[in-house]
Amino acid sequence: MITTLTLTAALLLTGAQVDTGTKEVTFRGMTLQIPSSWKLKKSDGGDAIHVLTGGCPARAMECRGFWLLGPRGIKYASEGGPYELEEPYHPSTGVTECTLDKHYWSEPQPQKPSVSGVRPMGAGHKATYRQWQIDCHTPKGKPTKVGYPQKIWHLPKSKILVVDEFSTPGLDRIFKNAVWK
Repeated sequence: MITTLTLTAALLLTGAQVDTGTKEVTFRGMTLQIPSSWKLKKSDGGDAIHVLTGGCPARAMECRGFWLLGPRGIKYASEGGPYELEEPYHPSTGVTECTLDKHYWSEPQPQKPSVSGVRPMGAGHKATYRQWQIDCHTPKGKPTKVGYPQKIWHLPKSKILVVDEFSTPGLDRIFKNAVWK
């Protein structure tokens, strides 16, 4: 135990990096420190990263996590057209499955965001932020008790769109501490 404490103190004093249980992910000039247990799944030739933060619930449409999207994801973010600030993220041109329960639909889409504002994304960068309350319905259109907030951060100059439909814990803090090249 004393050897471990001595080694840790020596590493800290020399400036060497100590394993803090985090790893870096860099996307379009933005570097984030994320928990080392999270996994990255790249798609669209590297223009999108699905950051997997947990398991894959059996009824869910996808695994827990959030998306980092680049220009292609922004171009096709709203009914097959470009991202619209005052609309939820909905890249499909049809009815989509509910993220939390693929047996339900996420239609109709809400008309207004439940939260609007600006959020810090590292020093000198601010993202336009929208949160939409998505309520899920049966295939016949009946409301269910299933719903979730869809959180969107948009950085138009950096061409980054972040979509989180699982209320990823600590994500605001991770983005606030982003480092830019």
